[in-house]
Parts: sequence; structure tokens; C-alpha cells
Amino acid sequence: MQQESAAIAEAKPTSQFVDVNGLKLHYLDWGGDGTRTIVLCHGGSAHAHWWDYLAPLLRPYGRVIALDLRGHGHSQWAPSYGPAAHIADLKAFLRDHMPTPVLLVGHSMGGEISQRIAFDCPELLEALVLVDSPHGGPPLKTRLMWRWKRRNQDGPRPEFGNAADLVRRFRLSPPGHFLSPEALAELAMKGSEQLPNGNWAFRFDPKTRKPTGGWRRVLKFPLQQIRMPVLILRGEHSALLTAQTGRWMHRRIHGSIYREISRAYHHVPLDNPSDTADAIGEFIATL
Repeated sequence: MQQESAAIAEAKPTSQFVDVNGLKLHYLDWGGDGTRTIVLCHGGSAHAHWWDYLAPLLRPYGRVIALDLRGHGHSQWAPSYGPAAHIADLKAFLRDHMPTPVLLVGHSMGGEISQRIAFDCPELLEALVLVDSPHGGPPLKTRLMWRWKRRNQDGPRPEFGNAADLVRRFRLSPPGHFLSPEALAELAMKGSEQLPNGNWAFRFDPKTRKPTGGWRRVLKFPLQQIRMPVLILRGEHSALLTAQTGRWMHRRIHGSIYREISRAYHHVPLDNPSDTADAIGEFIATL
């Protein structure tokens, strides 16, 4: 992690807010080479700091922006969530606040909605990078497990008496990672806040995790109709995007590139940012 630590020490992002569909959405602007814009879109229950190890390594390739989706990170909570709402927000953000077509990088759920952007609005994108993001949602077994775990997500946001208790409760989902305990604790703290009553809580709205009806109709479309440069990245040890599914997506998207990132589970940008940045850099060189 020496290279990643040095890059982070040299580059610090600025925090920005924009109005999107009546909400205040937050993003981190890492700056970088101005020849293109690279927009990073995180997965469910995550936030813009999920990209903190990768974003500095992408600055030589363009201006790097990491977005907080509605209800996540520092972005405003909303009355409704689900893929359709996130897709509408991302479309508006790219259309109204990005001056030129972007290189869109989506991880997990962020990759699922990014696929839809590429299908619906190809004019907004220069190219697409999908990071451990299956088409049409996660496998059935994973969906059933998440549905069972999240069946009671309408309650109030859980609170913790101190930061240490919050860190102990923090888990990556799905499980499996190569982060040190210190890095995992730092990630937990970057996605949390201290409340006026002195307790601590995670920033994301718990209702973002409640399954929404009709989501498959939103995410499912003819994948072969994506017609732009596409890089598909899979974590070597990922259980969410299987090698079989990754290669199937590669065959469906004409001219796409498929790469597996070693020493990585599902959370590829956290586990192996260096190899992820190299793969994206090599992809950009082909554009």
C-alpha cells in the first residue's frame, strides 16, 4: 500500500455540493489532468470515500470525481430510493454538471446503474468501466440473503454510544476483503457522524437498503445494445460477480475488455487499488 499511501498524502479532494432533482448531492473532486473527466459511482450502503485509495492513482488520466448517491455519504436523504431514482440522479448529474462526456466507473450497484446510463444516454459517456458489477442485479442466492437480512430496514437509524462501538459493528457486504483493521476502521469513520445527543451513527439512510419493487425491470435490458468502449473488472475472489457471469457480459458487449484483478474480493477498489488503476489506465490508452 506504499504507492497508494503516497498518492493520497499528495492529493486531497475538495468537497462540493450540487442540486440534482431537488436534492443536495455531494461529491469529492480530486482534481487531476483536465483532458477528461472520470466519475466514480459507489455501491449500495457505501459512499464516495470508497474510492479514496483508487482516486489519487487515476489523476494522471483526468479530473477525478467521486459522487455520493442520494441517501449515502454527505448527500441529502430522500423520500424514495431504488435503482430508478439513482439512475435519474446520475443522468441529471452528468447532463447538468459535467461539461463533456465522462469516463464512468461504477462499482457494484453503482455499476448496475451505470450500465443503464450507457444504454439510455450514450451521449453522456466517453466510455464505461464496470467494477465487480453483474448485469441485472446480484445472483438469486445473494438477493435472497440480503432480503432476509434487510427485512426490517424501516426502523430508525441505529445509534452507538461511542465511535469504537460503531467501528466494531461495521461490516463490508458481501464479506471478504484484504483491508487492515486500521483501514477498515478509517472507512467506517469516514461514513459516520456524531449526533447532537453525543451518539454515533452511519450517515446513510437505512431506507436505502429496503428492496424496491420493479427493480429488475429497470436494470434488465439487452446488454449487447451498449455500444461504447467498456472495461469489465472482476475481483479474483469475488462471490458476487462470478467468472462465468463476467465472461458472459464480455461476450454480450461487443469490443469490451474483461480483466480479473488479483488479490481482491468484491470491493476491488479497496482491496487492490494499484492493479485496478493500472487496468483502467491501460483501458484509457485504447480510447
